Amino acid sequence: MARWGAAAFGLVRPGGRYFGYGLAGGSWAEVPADAGVTVHRGSLGSAADLRACTEWILTEAAAGRVKPLVGQRFPLSRAPEAHRAIESRATIGKTLLEI
Repeated sequence: MARWGAAAFGLVRPGGRYFGYGLAGGSWAEVPADAGVTVHRGSLGSAADLRACTEWILTEAAAGRVKPLVGQRFPLSRAPEAHRAIESRATIGKTLLEI
């Protein structure tokens, strides 16, 4: 949601970078004119950059230093409901189907 993106700007130091991706709320957050941050939307650069970033984040996750945000859980029997929630953009974070 745009409000989460807007709240994040207060957490980025001047000269820092803010990466926005996905549009759960349907629109990008407004960037304050005096934020002093670089905003990246949608792409992390070249394929080589994306590969390096992916390798780094997977290493961090495997070490337990990064954990995904689980927003909601559904039993497998409610899989159609889970898909509808995702498709309607009513979810935040990861949606899990529990077996």
